[in-house]
Amino acid sequence: MSLFIQVSIAQTGEFDAVVEEISSSLKVGNAKKLSNVFSNNLTLSVKKDDGTYSKFQAELLLEDFFRSNKVEQLKRLQCVNNAPNSYIVFSLKTAKSTYRVFIKLSSVNKRFQVVELRIE
Repeated sequence: MSLFIQVSIAQTGEFDAVVEEISSSLKVGNAKKLSNVFSNNLTLSVKKDDGTYSKFQAELLLEDFFRSNKVEQLKRLQCVNNAPNSYIVFSLKTAKSTYRVFIKLSSVNKRFQVVELRIE
């Protein structure tokens, strides 16, 4: 039981760190920093365009989104740590619109990685 509690605490700490990295990246619209927590391939959906992309391709698509949509405000709406699959939901406000951002994380080798990101 003690080992389970230690593993659970370690995963919670890792999850919190990844959530903080995602939040700080989104707040400033930094696709490069955000891509640090991407899995090698992920499902990406940006304003009705969706597909499965490599980490690098997803970074480029997000750079394009952030270039034309400067982030004004980010608000975390929901955060669920239910390993191996967890998720976070944000409200991202830009000058043009307010978007719902859904991010699904998966725990791989005790490290959380973004496997799905949707900006709707």
